[in-house]
Amino acid sequence: MGKRLIEPATAADADRFAADSPWARADEWRVGGSSLVAKIKGELAGIAVSATNRVHPTRDPVFVFVAEQFRRQGIGSALVTSLQSRRCMPLSVKAHPGTIAHEFYKSLGAVRYQVCPPERVKTSRIEVRRWALENRRDDIRAGDRLPLEQLTEAWTKMYEIVHASWSPTGTRSALLAEFGPMIQTELDASRSMFAIRNDRITAACFVFGTGGDPAVEAVCESLDPANRLARADVAACMAEVLVNAGGTPVLFDGHITDPHFFPTLQRIPAVTGRTLELLEIPAAPRLPTMGRNETTPTIAGTETFPGS
Repeated sequence: MGKRLIEPATAADADRFAADSPWARADEWRVGGSSLVAKIKGELAGIAVSATNRVHPTRDPVFVFVAEQFRRQGIGSALVTSLQSRRCMPLSVKAHPGTIAHEFYKSLGAVRYQVCPPERVKTSRIEVRRWALENRRDDIRAGDRLPLEQLTEAWTKMYEIVHASWSPTGTRSALLAEFGPMIQTELDASRSMFAIRNDRITAACFVFGTGGDPAVEAVCESLDPANRLARADVAACMAEVLVNAGGTPVLFDGHITDPHFFPTLQRIPAVTGRTLELLEIPAAPRLPTMGRNETTPTIAGTETFPGS
């Protein structure tokens, strides 16, 4: 049992957590960015960071880390609760079911709002190659044959389609500003594959670099989901990526609500991996103001830990 102090994180605090939490930032590192640390007798015990999401403005992502020697003492919960007092939106997190992180977020009232299924495809398996060869087509075009602007527009449109029903996106201009640099620097255009009809991209399988992961990372869906050929187009794009992987695993990134990607994924043999859940921690109730001259209470303060 001891005293805790929760206060805005400094740049020095963020540096101390950088090895375990590369997302650590000083408080107000950008407009709409909040970062708090917990201290025990002056020693840094944990950090939590949140910020306004420019791509999905209805939820603010949150990241939490507590040093091992201070875990199971209520520090993570206290950090999230303190962050909630500064945020207007629900908080969003990702966790694999059955993990400590998942249990922790559920204890804070988190509810599931989306599921990412197992999506790692072993392209070295003969049955995977057979499926890919059966579904590939000669008219699928590689991204290095298309203008960068067309690729950026296609990614943005596909992203809007996939998320429309469960995680509304920002304005088209905001998305293009966010995605333009990403497509330019991270997209592997030569391995990304596209179905094109009447000079329009109708389905896509975007391939990205994975930061050292030996797997190929790919995101696929139709840009014309109501078209009767949409699923065949998606399958053809996915098949071309699988064939070109040359035995390297392909790690897809999608959701169970994706209209054509997920049903196609279910037809592919030798898919492995773990289910990932997207969780929402509800926003804290807003306290009524007491008058024009009321000041906002400071977050910093000493509190006694709850019992374990």
